[in-house]
Amino acid sequence: MESFIPNSQEVMVVGLNHRTAPLAVRETVAFSAEQTRDALGRFATLFPGCEAAIISTCNRVELYVAHGAGVAPDVATVVEFLAGYHKVSAADFREHVYYYQETAAVAHLFAVTSSLDSMVVGETQILGQVKHAYQGACAAHTAGPMLHGLFQRALAAGKEVHESTGLSAGRVSVAGVAVQLVHRVFDQFSDKTVVCLGAGKMAELMLVNMAKLAPAKVIVANRSLPRAQELAHRTGAAACSMDQLDHLLTEADIVLAGTGSREPVITAGRFKALLKPRRYRPVVIVDIAVPRDVEPAVASLPNVYLYNLDDLQTAAAGNRGRREREIDMSREILSRHVEAFNNWRAARDTGPVVKALYEHCHAVAADELALMFARMPEMSEAQRRQMQRAAHRIIGKILHGPVTHITKEAPEPVRPALLAALRNLFDLSAADVAGPANAAAPGPEPESTAPTGN
Repeated sequence: MESFIPNSQEVMVVGLNHRTAPLAVRETVAFSAEQTRDALGRFATLFPGCEAAIISTCNRVELYVAHGAGVAPDVATVVEFLAGYHKVSAADFREHVYYYQETAAVAHLFAVTSSLDSMVVGETQILGQVKHAYQGACAAHTAGPMLHGLFQRALAAGKEVHESTGLSAGRVSVAGVAVQLVHRVFDQFSDKTVVCLGAGKMAELMLVNMAKLAPAKVIVANRSLPRAQELAHRTGAAACSMDQLDHLLTEADIVLAGTGSREPVITAGRFKALLKPRRYRPVVIVDIAVPRDVEPAVASLPNVYLYNLDDLQTAAAGNRGRREREIDMSREILSRHVEAFNNWRAARDTGPVVKALYEHCHAVAADELALMFARMPEMSEAQRRQMQRAAHRIIGKILHGPVTHITKEAPEPVRPALLAALRNLFDLSAADVAGPANAAAPGPEPESTAPTGN
């Protein structure tokens, strides 16, 4: 892959989330961890001048791109890339896609990382998911100087929001909302059996919330029995493998589904065959998986109460209204971080261009003076130094006005265009304006490149 050119890079994001697309659409373009690594590699091959990162959670799929002039894919190209990778039609989700660029893209990522854009405002799991996305881009070698700075600042902003406001105090998480839905059907749990399918982070959070209801029995089932046993040990549950799924579904009063399967684990046909052995007892199924673990048709079976992420979104809607003051405080914090990032970016972009411009002008002056000195050998050394100082002062006075305007007076949104104009007008090459390879980024360094979150 070509080396990144750190100057005058633009930032864009193309994505869809729980507000713009229903679950049936989101699950068609969701990425597993393995798919994310593969997709980033393919994207880098198609667009070698770009940096890229993918955030894929149960509620959003977003592709962040930082690019130099003339190398960026447009929105339609990114949509086609997502569709092609997942082997679906772009027409199926194009209308649900949003697109932000430059400061709007930066502000969007900061809002995502701080949970202001989450289905449940104040939840903290998104911090780990964004960190996971960033570390995935680092591991895939698709995070260059711009995305390093962007994601490190986003993580710092999200952390400050949660530490400096009450946004996450007494929060209701997605897992907590799932338990609220169970309460809609059952009002007592001392005789209930809970079956949790999956052993990931979200499954654990649901079990922790469910434990507060003190059910009679809790069972964790997973394809990997050791992982099921580990989660069961931490949560005081029993463990078994997915080979016993039919037996578990027969016994269950509450099913919490959150596996990483790409196909439904519970089909309508499978559950219909279990209705008689279950004696048609009511069952609540909460499916938080993307793609879904439970076929939607299961909801049409008698005494089956099926809830998915779209249902959780509706249940969580009231959570936001109670946090408006904290949301306003959080926005103020994010605004400061966006400004700090833009200042870092402006200094990073402007400094090398201005330096290259001065060096270019002084090189031209030096060449002209050398020619003049060759034609006038009678000039003394003192006269030559005087001519050189005069040329230096003239260059300084000519460039002072435009350089001051670009570095201090020009609004941030127009600064990239002015820098691009300077590079083009004075034919400053990428090598001339290349900044330091390890320019300081505005935020904490990543702890490692090992995946975290879920």
